Amino acid sequence: MDALGLVNRLVDSWQRLDADAVAACFAEGGVWHNMPYPAIRGRAAIRESVARFLASVESGEFRIRRSALLDPLTVVNERTDVFRLKSGQTLSIPVMGVFEVGPDGIVEWRDYFDSKVMGA
Repeated sequence: MDALGLVNRLVDSWQRLDADAVAACFAEGGVWHNMPYPAIRGRAAIRESVARFLASVESGEFRIRRSALLDPLTVVNERTDVFRLKSGQTLSIPVMGVFEVGPDGIVEWRDYFDSKVMGA
């Protein structure tokens, strides 16, 4: 599987606010871990979590500053995720992401960011 292409597809799915397409990028047992929050395990749970978040989102953009393929199955990117919420608030979240890809999709996605930006 083309790891960089898959991560680009994931980014596009987020920007289209498509929870089904986001979840489809993951392996069945994939893990999505936004540090420091608890990890979300499994494609169905990831889809549910994404859909719950996107229910409050008007638009989203991943502004990728740098993206690199560390090895054939690991992608890292430095980006700012910008979400305009239906409430009128805008979240602008500087993020460092690590994506590990297996033959059936993303096995693990870890995002590192300051949780204060999310109001935690």
